[in-house]
Order: sequence, then C-alpha cells, then structure tokens
Amino acid sequence: MPVVFGWLVGFCVIGASFPIFDPTDVGFYTDMNQKVVIEAVIVSDPEVRNNAQYVIVAAGKLDSFDVKGKILVKLRRYPQYKYGDVITLSGQLARPAEFETFSYADYLAKDGIFAVMYQPQVRLIRHQEGMFDGWSLVYWLKHEIRDEIEKLFGEPGASIVLGLLLGMRASIPQVLMDDFQRSGLTHILAISGYNITLLITIVGTLLKGLGRRVRFVATWFVIFLFALLTGLSASVVRASIMGALMVFVIFQGRKTDGMNILLLSGFLMILVSPRILIWDVSFQLSFVSTLGLMQLMLLFEPYVKKLPAFLGEGLLVTLAATIFTTPIVLYHFGVFSIISPLANVIFLPLIPLIMLFSFFALVSSFLWLPIVWFWLGVCSIFLMILIEGVHLVAQIPFALVTIPAFPWWAVGLYYLFLLKVIASRTPKLGRYSASRREGVS
Repeated sequence: MPVVFGWLVGFCVIGASFPIFDPTDVGFYTDMNQKVVIEAVIVSDPEVRNNAQYVIVAAGKLDSFDVKGKILVKLRRYPQYKYGDVITLSGQLARPAEFETFSYADYLAKDGIFAVMYQPQVRLIRHQEGMFDGWSLVYWLKHEIRDEIEKLFGEPGASIVLGLLLGMRASIPQVLMDDFQRSGLTHILAISGYNITLLITIVGTLLKGLGRRVRFVATWFVIFLFALLTGLSASVVRASIMGALMVFVIFQGRKTDGMNILLLSGFLMILVSPRILIWDVSFQLSFVSTLGLMQLMLLFEPYVKKLPAFLGEGLLVTLAATIFTTPIVLYHFGVFSIISPLANVIFLPLIPLIMLFSFFALVSSFLWLPIVWFWLGVCSIFLMILIEGVHLVAQIPFALVTIPAFPWWAVGLYYLFLLKVIASRTPKLGRYSASRREGVS
C-alpha cells in the first residue's frame, strides 16, 4: 500500500509540474499561425548541429508587452551567437513535436521549455549582456579547450576527443556515428554516468599509491573540474553527482549507506525537477548505472581480482553499467547491438587511455611543453585503432537489431529478475565483503 501511495503522489507531482499558460507566458502563443516579434537573451551556450545552431533563449518582450518563458530556437549556422547576446526574433512560435515513439515536447519540458521557433528572422541588439558572470567564463574556457583540441587532432580524431572530454558530439561525422551505433559504443561519446566512472577509474589508478583520504578528495575535485569544463549542463551535473556518490561508497566501503545516499539524492533531484524521472534518459542511465556499480561490483570483483588493477576495474565498471542500462536503452531507442559485448571488451580499454593521453596533450599544449608531441602521437595511435577497429566491427552482418516496441513491462521484469539474482547472491558474499572492508581501512 505505501508503494502504491508513493506512485500516486509521484505522478501527481509530475502532472502538477506542467504549467497552465497565461498571456504573460510564451507558451500561450504557440501554434497561433501568425508571426510574433520577441526580444530575448540567450541563456545557454549555442549548440551547432548539421549546419544549424540551436540556442535557448529567455523571452523578455513579445511585441510590446512583457512575457516570460524559455524558447528553443533553430538558427542558421552563421552568424554565430553567444551566451548573453540580446536578440530580436521574428517568426512563429510552435509546440515541440510529438512523434510515434518519442515525445519531443516531454523531452524539452523537463528543462522548462514549452515553445520552439524554427528559422526566424534575427536581429542582434547587443553582445554578451553580463559577459563577466560565471557562465561566460565557463563557456569561454570550454571554447578555448575546443579550439585547442581541434588544432591538435585532425578529424575525425578531434571529434572523438571532444566527445570524450567535453561531451560535444555535434562535429562527429554521421558515418562514424553509425559505426559506433552498430557496435554498441555510442555511450562512450556522450557525457554520462559511464564516462564519469571511467574518470574515477583513471584517477584511482594514477593515485593508487597515495592514502585513501587524498585519493577521495582528489577524485571529487577532478569530477567537479570535469563537470565545469563540459559546461555544467544538467545531464553532466546529475552524472557527476551520481559519480561522486559512487566514490564515497567505494572509499567508505559501506554499501548500505551508499544505497541510502543514492536513493536520497535521486529523490531530491526528482523533487526539484519531477519530469526527469520519466523523460530524462541521461538521468535514468546515470542512476541505474550507479546502482549497478554499487550492486554488481561486489559480485564480480572476486572473479577479476587476479587481472591487472586498471583492466580489472575497467572491466567491472563496464559489466555493471552495461547490465543495468541495457533495458533502458532498448525501451528508449529500440536498438540492440548483438556485437556490443565483443566490441566493448575489445575497445573500451582504449577509452581511458585516449582520455588520459589527450588530456596530457591538451595541458602540455597550453603550457607550451615540447612533450606535447609525445602525448599527441601516442593518443593518435589509440584513436586510429579505435576508429578503424569500430568501422571493421560495424561491418559484421546483422550487427544491429531493431526492437521498435520494447515494452515498459519488460523493463520492469528485467530489473525484478536482476534484483532477485543479486539478492540471492549477496549473503554468500558477506564474508568476502567484510574482509575487503577490513583490508581498505
């Protein structure tokens, strides 16, 4: 009964999070089949995709009166606009589209966006309002890093590095994206819980000789710095919080406390933004991958502890994240890569190496150190192996299977079965868990 009550309360909160538009909100004027003139300020870093730029603006005036609300605007590739620019848009407001298997309206609603405008006439009023605020500094640093990466690495290597370090996938050629999709490796090109866990693994390995407290603080600092450099997008912030919680659990060695903290953090995130529970795929993936790491690392660790530390930890992270995220990927995207397990085993060990050496090359370049050419050369070799290898694997016939209607109840059954298996195995690991905690204390 408490569970049913909780579900009812949750759905009521989600329903109440959708606003009722009045004439002071831009959502009131969607689909009116007439042009409007809106004065707005760009409130996020514009994203370039397929020769167009997508910007999110906060409306200030519509025609001659004050309005509020955010709008997603699709503009031509040039001229380029920046965060803080004040512009005037002349065009038609519309509701986000609804597709048969995907609700774009719900996807944007989680970020409080209920209106879109495509290819309006644009007039720049002034540049960079409030250009000295914190967000301007973050976006400036992100652009500097992007430009330096593009100088260091030729395409398509630069696109891969941008995806791994900054979560910028827009410049990746479509042919290469198709290869990664068929190989079941697209998850490595977007900042998510998986990338954060890789980062944690790298830092933990590099600092293995230091004390637990030093490694704990250093790992949290690196997670914060990584989130800052990627622009502190909502999905990255959520993945970073989940990753920071995982670090806490690993260093504390107290699985029960970690579960409580994870559930509490998820509850607070949903309380602040209820719509992420249903429509934010990145939140779902970050949450279940962190849950998987907490539940499955203890199960798998006895079997891989004889492997080298770096390979063993990476394999644990991969197995745990993959097992727990597969049904969500099937439900939302309807595709399953048959060769994904093989491709992940072969190519995932390259990802932390590429992240590590590209970071070393980037830092060396900013510091004008001659060793940049060494790091660049090593990283380029790994990039070439990854790109050519993924392309070769993607050519295997029937590599990608389409499952257009993976039902929600199948997702539920999958997790019920998985949790039952974990529950049946957990008591057998009690003695090992206790000895492990004593060993790390």
